[in-house]
Amino acid sequence: MRFIIPCLLLSFSAFAQNRDSIYPHVPYGDSEILEKVSRMAEEEKPLINVFEMNRLNLMTAKPAQQPWGGSFWPLIQGQIGNRWQKKNYLEFWEMALWRNNVNNFKKNDVKDLRDFDKLNEEELAELAPSEKYDILIGDKSFQLTHNVWNFIERWGEEKKWGFLSSIDLPAGYRIPKANKLMAFWEGICHGWAVAAGTYPRPAKTVTITLPDGRKMPFFPHDIKALVSLYYANSVLQDNVLMEGYRCNEKNPTKDQFGRHIDELPKKEGEAHLPRCADVHPAVWHLGMVNITGIQKRSMIVEIDADAPINNFPFSGYEFKWFNPSTGKTDILEKSVVNLDSFNDPYKANRHPRAKRLVGVETKILYTAWVRPKGTENDSIDKDEIKDQKFMYDLELDEQGNVVGGQWRADKVVRSYNDEQSKPTIKHPDFFWVAPKNVGQYLRPLNLEAWSGTTPTPASWLPAAQAATNFVYNVTQEFGFREKCTVIPLRGRGSKEVDCEFKYPRPQPLVNVIDKLVELSK
Repeated sequence: MRFIIPCLLLSFSAFAQNRDSIYPHVPYGDSEILEKVSRMAEEEKPLINVFEMNRLNLMTAKPAQQPWGGSFWPLIQGQIGNRWQKKNYLEFWEMALWRNNVNNFKKNDVKDLRDFDKLNEEELAELAPSEKYDILIGDKSFQLTHNVWNFIERWGEEKKWGFLSSIDLPAGYRIPKANKLMAFWEGICHGWAVAAGTYPRPAKTVTITLPDGRKMPFFPHDIKALVSLYYANSVLQDNVLMEGYRCNEKNPTKDQFGRHIDELPKKEGEAHLPRCADVHPAVWHLGMVNITGIQKRSMIVEIDADAPINNFPFSGYEFKWFNPSTGKTDILEKSVVNLDSFNDPYKANRHPRAKRLVGVETKILYTAWVRPKGTENDSIDKDEIKDQKFMYDLELDEQGNVVGGQWRADKVVRSYNDEQSKPTIKHPDFFWVAPKNVGQYLRPLNLEAWSGTTPTPASWLPAAQAATNFVYNVTQEFGFREKCTVIPLRGRGSKEVDCEFKYPRPQPLVNVIDKLVELSK
């Protein structure tokens, strides 16, 4: 859906009025909150009553499966084409220069991959996960590895324009130049984070015996790499459920209470949404309680409220009630206050049906990413669990049903006049979850039986190469109405035009990773 604002040339007063017309200044409707939570939890009647949460002892919970730690496989280092065991993470050019890493791969391609039959077992063990996979499926052209590195090079050189398939370019206009920088955080965290909470943990090394008798190990982190890439590039990503907005600002504007507020859209056609106010606290809290507290499922949380994207799998939560008038932590009954009984700084922003208020201090637990290790085994005690605290209040009706809420910098809200003294309110940028029926996106093909301890049967190769060469079509044919911003050859201004993209999404064959994980349990 595209949102159009009628005019970008607004006076300051019009600007303020527009900015103040969205959350957090204008409350969400309680029916909107209910609809969002119902959609995220896939429940027709999700739990929304705080007294019932208290009765069911849902103040602390963990998912049934602790998400496993893994790398987000940084793009700058070669993603799963990275020979991670040979990386020196103290060397700047290996950590930060994607072009250097692309050139190193090209040297390795000539030196090793075109003559991989001569590699000894130690050299085989040190290959990248994608390289081991290509050997496993008998692909002597190393298509998965080449496709991974080709994506990195094209993205580094041209960004999204490298995958442009057509564009309605008007006379006198051109495509903007792409910068050749690559962010440290770019990778496949969106694949690892959802896989870690829904797919079994690769727990031990699986050793493959090649036809000539050489042994090639898939360490747990090699298998995690393949699983993460599959989840990142599969159509599952089109069917996840998400709430909140990405904030693109490095230093979002704050109001007098320290809350992030949103400025005007940056270009014509962009919607004016609560991007930096982020996910609504009521949607967040109710989603957390229903998905993890009741259903025992993991979510994925983007914990940074500003520009970088850091998706982490959710490992649990614990929250405490506090009195929003006094700031005192207490039992629920002593923490709920009547809205008309104290001077509420957020009074003008409250839901009209809100009668009472309760404060919530939540500590979330999440599994942090780790650098891959060549250890023989992996277990839950090797995961690195971190935490983050969020503070907010929930607006309640007379029965204790949640109808709204606001993020808080302090338990007792106060105003800040000095820009430098304003606190940073911590809250998720957005959170998302795989659908309950995630298995329908991970179905293996009906292929010849394979033991998993030798290379795959030759009959598997066509299916594997089809997965490796998967291309995601953002085209009119597939129902997309993609728009691109083009700029004039001379002068200023820009124009939105129709365009299409074909993004390569190389994937390992799901049958292969299923078998490797089965043997790795």
